[in-house]
Amino acid sequence: MASDSGKQLVKSKSGLRMISIEEKDNSPFQLLEPPWVPDMQSKECIKCHSKFDLMKRRHHCRRCGLCFCNVCCASKVGLPRMNFVDPVRMCSECSVVTKKENEFYDKHLKCLITGSFFMLSAADADEDNIVTYVKLTANHRTIMFNEEKPDRESTKTSRWVYDPVDVINIQNLNIETTGDTSHGFMPKAAVLKYKYLDNSKEVILKVPDDNSKKQSMAWIVALQKAVKMLMSSKET
Repeated sequence: MASDSGKQLVKSKSGLRMISIEEKDNSPFQLLEPPWVPDMQSKECIKCHSKFDLMKRRHHCRRCGLCFCNVCCASKVGLPRMNFVDPVRMCSECSVVTKKENEFYDKHLKCLITGSFFMLSAADADEDNIVTYVKLTANHRTIMFNEEKPDRESTKTSRWVYDPVDVINIQNLNIETTGDTSHGFMPKAAVLKYKYLDNSKEVILKVPDDNSKKQSMAWIVALQKAVKMLMSSKET
């Protein structure tokens, strides 16, 4: 079942998933649905080693695909990284990891998509400290640097002040902070390194000293969470 949003509802053996119609629109944070370990290869629960029989049935964790008994795979948790519509069954280890990731989806990802103002500097920018509204696109794939904040209806076009950066091309993120150990540290700038053709580029985003300061600091923290998740996905 396809929709006008570029998404389609599909049914897998793990549950209903809302996925992109075209692969190019997949989120870079998305995880592939794992293959299930065949029942014939699982004689006992991989965690507690209880033998499977007519009374103790097999249950597959939807995140790792391994086979557990009901007690060791009893959690039902939302799994937006795999685009499941409803909470799905997971083992205890996967549920702990997923709950931590869901904080990113519930809080930090929304912050990135909303965006905030920054002062932008880069070696190939037209000038230093360009005022720009930085935001992540709705499909999570691209960071945009607009001249002004887009309107809610997206009816007004905004000129780019810097070329967009594909999230998948991010190589490193350094956070510059201000403060001390007694009062805590707060982000004052983000140095984003990314792949561009066969080279690397850097763009510096400085937190402005105005009423958008709080939102801009939250956006940097959210970007740090996003890069960490992206790098962990590449490692696996």
